[in-house]
Amino acid sequence: MKRILAAFFTISTILAQSQTDVKISVRSSDGNEPISYARVRNLTTGQVQLTDALGVLTWKDLQVPYELVVSSLGFQSDTLSGNETTVTVTLSPSITSLPSVEVLALRANDETPMAFVDLEKEEIEKRNNGQDIPVMLDQLPSVVTTSDAGAGIGYTGLRIRGSDQARINVTVNGIPMNDAESHGVFWVNTPDLASSLTSMQVQRGVGTSTNGSGAFGASINMQTTALTEEAYGSIHLGAGSFNTQRSTLAFGSGLISDHWVMEGRVSRIKSDGWIDRATSDLSSYYLSLGYVDQKNTLKLIAFGGGEKTYQAWYGTDSSTYAMDPRFNYAGALYDTNWNVVDYYDNQTDNYKQDHYQLHWNHKVNEALDLNVSGHYTYGRGYYEEYQQGQYLPDFLIDPVVVGGTTIEYSDLVRRLWLDNDFYGAIANLTYSFDGGQWTTGGGYHRYEGDHFGQVIWARFASNSEIRHRFYDNTSTKDDWNIYSKLQFGFTKTLIGYVDLQVRGVRYKGSGLEEGNTPFSFSDDLFFFNPKAGVTWKISAEQEAFGSVAISNREPNRKDYLNAALSGDDSPKPENLTDLELGYRIQGKDWSLQANGFLMYYNNQLVLTGELDDVGYPLRENVGKSYRSGVEASAVWEPVNFFRWSANLTFSQNINLDYTWETSPGVFQSENTYIPYSPDWIAGNNLTFRPIDGLEVSLLSKFVGEQFMENTNQRSFMLPSYLVHDLRMSYRFATGWLQKARVYLHVNNLLSEEYASNGYVYGSTLYFYPQAPINLLGGIQLDL
Repeated sequence: MKRILAAFFTISTILAQSQTDVKISVRSSDGNEPISYARVRNLTTGQVQLTDALGVLTWKDLQVPYELVVSSLGFQSDTLSGNETTVTVTLSPSITSLPSVEVLALRANDETPMAFVDLEKEEIEKRNNGQDIPVMLDQLPSVVTTSDAGAGIGYTGLRIRGSDQARINVTVNGIPMNDAESHGVFWVNTPDLASSLTSMQVQRGVGTSTNGSGAFGASINMQTTALTEEAYGSIHLGAGSFNTQRSTLAFGSGLISDHWVMEGRVSRIKSDGWIDRATSDLSSYYLSLGYVDQKNTLKLIAFGGGEKTYQAWYGTDSSTYAMDPRFNYAGALYDTNWNVVDYYDNQTDNYKQDHYQLHWNHKVNEALDLNVSGHYTYGRGYYEEYQQGQYLPDFLIDPVVVGGTTIEYSDLVRRLWLDNDFYGAIANLTYSFDGGQWTTGGGYHRYEGDHFGQVIWARFASNSEIRHRFYDNTSTKDDWNIYSKLQFGFTKTLIGYVDLQVRGVRYKGSGLEEGNTPFSFSDDLFFFNPKAGVTWKISAEQEAFGSVAISNREPNRKDYLNAALSGDDSPKPENLTDLELGYRIQGKDWSLQANGFLMYYNNQLVLTGELDDVGYPLRENVGKSYRSGVEASAVWEPVNFFRWSANLTFSQNINLDYTWETSPGVFQSENTYIPYSPDWIAGNNLTFRPIDGLEVSLLSKFVGEQFMENTNQRSFMLPSYLVHDLRMSYRFATGWLQKARVYLHVNNLLSEEYASNGYVYGSTLYFYPQAPINLLGGIQLDL
């Protein structure tokens, strides 16, 4: 009898703890959006599984009744228990994920009448293989990217709608990243910044009012990691072709004493590059300390990096490109017949940049948010090069008399230095009301820069001393702006948008430039940049928008300097009127966006196709010009395991009545194409998820042919190219790992021979060749 009772209880227990398949959907409470790769832990067994990209997990043969903990970074955990086979879990944002007003004040939303793309943390992580941010953005509409070293590490750049990096406004947490003088962003100075980002927004066209120089093609707004309630640690190790090595270590303390949070990251990336000797040795860091309560977020952030890269900015001339596309002129030493006999081993660029930011967000009440931010950036560094047969008086060195012979020329090694400080503050106030939002704010920024050159060695040094200075000049730039923007509903379906900004710039520079040439320039400018538009909510699935925006921007240092040295008239500020029309529709398993644009310029400073002696692109005012076109992007996801996305841009980019000298005293004037502005740009992405955690994507990128100077000679054309990449990753979790990811990226899968950029020197065309098939792989462990 006892045995029968024991068997009965055993069978009852087994039946009570039977196994079944349980489908779990995890969504956010603010917007009911799916939470990708949320962590689901079985408290009974310790086993961990992750939701898929759509926030769904089907747990096979789960013992019921079950007790599960569902968690995701940035959200409060929740416990799930019972025996239901289909369940939805809603997670609330952590208290530490308060809105970042300094970022949101600059960003567009679904009701803003402009074209933009958002990249959230999960998508950034998928693209982050150690290559620079421009390469990560390559698949976005109207984007063209390039790499000096040919493999996406080191000096990289991008153009959007044909506008180069100097026309793309970049901010991190609302703080300007563009160099105040060149207007460019040198991504190599902050390598692996993507590992500390929680989101990015890329706006095309003028975009919203922002800080720093005005956007003339696009804006990139980046937000660093949000303060998180749970402690975490992350290790990311990678390696690949061309001796590429990548290591990243990150941590977060989680909430300490209910208020304090600390996060940090250190990174190191090294690569030999594909181009000969185009090595990169990059290091970076990120550290933040935060305090939070119900109404306040205070964040102190420090990030930056250092880089040492062997120069590769001269490109390869067309005849050498055909025979040896990896050839690199930088550092070459020549004999008397101009044959290369050796290379200087330290022909390098060396620079460090540190960014410090302090942000205070205060929630005054449910409707009113205040943000105040201060910032300071310290940059310093030089590039070093060996030069043969230089005229000594140009370097403030007296000729040398040897045995009665006067020597005026010498081989030497020079360093060209930058030492600059950039600091300021921004503030904005956001009021949310029923049917709209009003934001007003502004900022003040000051730049102080020193430019100087040193001769650290000369074959004939004469009266010079070690680190002899041969030029020295300084510049200052004050930049302020005030803006106010209102988004409001005329009706439930018609939303208006008004954005008004005034901006002032005072810029001056003086001193001695290379070649023993004194110069001085000064400019004081005032701009009014209004924007207005309307969004029509046609239905719950459709909307259309239209907007008009005016933007003005000042010339950069090279524009002023070249005019001052040549005695030409000062360069003129640029003016842009941007008209945008767009349409968005969302179906059950698909979406489509299309927009047309007309960007009409007066006195646009367009690239001439030439470089100066330090590899920086030259520009000129061209009077009237325009960029017009159509952009379309689509997504189709008919089943959970397949997703297709694509984008296409067709544009016309025209100088109106461009005038140039065809021979001494003979001029020609006609409409010409703006350089580096392809008519066609397309991207395609086929993604497969055959099993949970595994994702395989085939990416394709087409860029049409581009003229490389303004007179449109076919001999100075950059050919079109079509490149395919393969991206594979697998995610999994264990009891001690919150998440693990193994990935392999195969770049240029079919080894397409192509150049993504180039320039013209005299009658010779130079290219920047890109690498054939190459690999980057790695593993990321989140603890």
